[in-house]
Amino acid sequence: MRYLKVIAQDQSANGQPDTLHLRFYEDEQLQREATQTDLHRLKRLGTAYLKCAWYNAGDEEARHLRIFSQNPSADGTPETVRLHFHDGAQIAYKAAVHDLDNDGAYEVVLSSDVDNDGRADRTDRSRVSALVREFLKVGWW
Repeated sequence: MRYLKVIAQDQSANGQPDTLHLRFYEDEQLQREATQTDLHRLKRLGTAYLKCAWYNAGDEEARHLRIFSQNPSADGTPETVRLHFHDGAQIAYKAAVHDLDNDGAYEVVLSSDVDNDGRADRTDRSRVSALVREFLKVGWW
């Protein structure tokens, strides 16, 4: 399984993330860090992720996002994209989008409180949709 791992860090200890790492994995093995070209394409994904307020103090990496797609029909297009927000080895919460009729449009968006504001609402679904949209542009699925 291929996934993108996103890690935000507050290395300046000012209460806001100031460092973002993007790493491409396949079967739990690091394939590569994001290149400058990747970073240009993933800028919007990074911005959307930072709105989720899921980051680490200092240079910790326990809190991170793993985003990946699934293609059960094996037609080469993702029908599901899943987001797993990790805190260490544990998944703290999940979100997903589903393309029910395999037409390229995601009809179902499932999310909890991904921006950590105390409410699971339309804003959370919008953040999930933005993360998925930007992830799919990279083509790492």
